[in-house]
Amino acid sequence: MFKTQKFKVLLQVTSLAFVLGVVLNLFLYNSSVSSNIRKTLSRDGSGSLSRLISDGDDAQRRFPKALIIGFSKCGTTALRAFISLHPDIVSPLEEVRFFTLNYTKGMEWYRLKMPPSTKSQITIEKTPFYIMDREALERIREFNSTIRLIISVRDPIARLQSQYAHTFRNVLDPDDRPSFKAWCQGNANSDHVVRFVDYASHISAVYDLFHKSQVLVLSEEALEMDPLSVMKEAEAFLGLRASFTKYDFVFNQEKGFYCFNMSSPNYPNIINSVKLSESGCIGGGKGREHPEVDEDFFQELVKAIRPHNEHLFSLIGKRFDWDNFKES
Repeated sequence: MFKTQKFKVLLQVTSLAFVLGVVLNLFLYNSSVSSNIRKTLSRDGSGSLSRLISDGDDAQRRFPKALIIGFSKCGTTALRAFISLHPDIVSPLEEVRFFTLNYTKGMEWYRLKMPPSTKSQITIEKTPFYIMDREALERIREFNSTIRLIISVRDPIARLQSQYAHTFRNVLDPDDRPSFKAWCQGNANSDHVVRFVDYASHISAVYDLFHKSQVLVLSEEALEMDPLSVMKEAEAFLGLRASFTKYDFVFNQEKGFYCFNMSSPNYPNIINSVKLSESGCIGGGKGREHPEVDEDFFQELVKAIRPHNEHLFSLIGKRFDWDNFKES
């Protein structure tokens, strides 16, 4: 009898040890999976750690379902950063420039440049030069004829000033820089000016290849002053569940525009996918000082650019209330 009881106790201890071993192995396995995902995200900068852990075995690199294709110096960096707050969006940190500079590297190269995502997420890639290149647009259509395209435009004179500031950002001595008017080739109708202010011609090329319902045109000024409304518009366009709230953004008095609210529940989504300052504002060239414009030349620019604006508004079916073109 004593031997029987001893055998039962031994059997119970063995069974308990087996169960504990299984639990321990499962814990170690899950920890390993989470660790691998963390390492992958650390390399990719997708900012999607909390989202992918819940769907660990579903995480893989996928082709983009949406692209931000233009325009340069029109807030595309902020647009990509803000939209990446959404838990169902992932985006590579850097511009991939696949359909322009890297197309010969092949589709698999392109896919591997994307951060891991789950089936329920949308990958967005931003390269603002795509819209300037007809061949790139044709390649995009061949890649995915139903892809969603987002375009950001800006007050054309402000864009010219921003481009000037960007071009001479490393020229510290003002005497070594041409005047703004000289940079514009001294003519408000110069080819150099038209290249930056004629949005309509390039958007027309997009409409030639894609249905208008696939294209969303936004204004950088609206993104700067009311990011929540713009994000709601983008959210609806991409078919995303409602996630953005007023608590995601905070107005920075020193900068003069909205930055990320680091106390927002969505903020962890972008920590690794956006280059930010300590205040939660986008780093780099955001907020560079713009050059002054001679009043006479400014009026020449307004007169020359206004028809381009009207063409744009007629084409896209909406108007933007840009400061430099308000009737006095």
